[in-house]
This record gives sequence, structure tokens and C-alpha cells, in this order.
Amino acid sequence: MARTPKVVEDRREQLLDAAIRVFARKGFSRATNKDIAHEADVTPGLIYHYFESKEALLQAVLEERSPLSLLRSLPAQVMELPPAQFLPSLVLRVLKIVEGEQFVQIIRVILPELVHNPSILPVAPSVLQRAVNTLAAYLDQQMEQGKLRRVEDSRLAAQTLMGSVIGFVLRRQIFLDSQALAYSQEQVANTIADIFLQGLLPD
Repeated sequence: MARTPKVVEDRREQLLDAAIRVFARKGFSRATNKDIAHEADVTPGLIYHYFESKEALLQAVLEERSPLSLLRSLPAQVMELPPAQFLPSLVLRVLKIVEGEQFVQIIRVILPELVHNPSILPVAPSVLQRAVNTLAAYLDQQMEQGKLRRVEDSRLAAQTLMGSVIGFVLRRQIFLDSQALAYSQEQVANTIADIFLQGLLPD
């Protein structure tokens, strides 16, 4: 029987969930597609109907279970919101994704693999770069409208904001730093956005 689009999408989501669990248990290098198929209760060959390789499966996990999926799905009217409204809300939504149990598992898998497995080095940065580009496009738009002060490199500005978020996530979820954990996600999001905006508000 032909697979309907709904069945295809459900099976794909099932494989992504299984991959996250297996990567978290075994690490990316030691995990095999056979392990992932067993976890998803499918035949190993079925994985290749959806993903051409284990690396492609990891790429999909990062793209679809990370803030990149949020940024890509933002409605046009949200991208028109003023920075003082848009940025705190965006940072908070990003924190809720990356500090969720599933994404924390992904972070804990990816960090050691980036050090010991050069073959996946291009995967994480490519996802991050696309998120930066989306944020930079928003900043450019706001600068054009005079709502933010123009800076020489909007991508560098976007990376500065992203770096602040990443730094807090690492301290809170990897280092379990009590100082960083003392604050709510709302406090962290509002402070990061406020400090960032103070440097970009027009004179």
C-alpha cells in the first residue's frame, strides 16, 4: 500500500526521535543505523528511504529540532515587530527549545563529537550559520527602517546575540553553573535582549 504524506511524515519524525535517543546513549560515532532502526522498530533499510546517511540524519535532527526550525517558521507579521518586542520574545522561545530535555541531549552528544569526530564538524556550524543569517536579515530590515542604529556588519551583531544565548545555555545545561541557573529563562532572555538593544538603539 502506498504511503500517504501523513504516514511518511510520522515515520520520519519517529526516526528522528529514535536517533536522538540512540545518539544520547551511544554517541554519534558508536551509533549505527541498525541501532536507530531497532529503536524505531523499523527495518534498517527503511532509514535510507528518508536519510541517505547517518550524517544526514544528524543534520535533520539539528535542523528540525533546533531553533532554526523556529526561525524558519516565523510568520511575516512577527518579523515586522519592533526590536523591543521581537528580540526578548525570540530569545525566550529559543531558550525554551534549547533547554528542553530533548535538545539538551543533542548538545551533550554533539559537543564531544565535534572534538573527536572531524567528519561532523561542518554539520553544526551550517545550522548555526543559517540561524544567524535569518536574524541578521531582521536586523538589516530594522536598520533600514531607522528603528536600530546601522552597524557595519549585521551578521556579526547577530552572532553577538547568538553567542550570549549559547554561553548561557552551556553554563546552565552543561556546566550546571549555579550562578547561571539562579535566573529564570524570562530573566535571561530579557536581560540578553535589553543589553543587546542598548548598543543598537538610535542616538
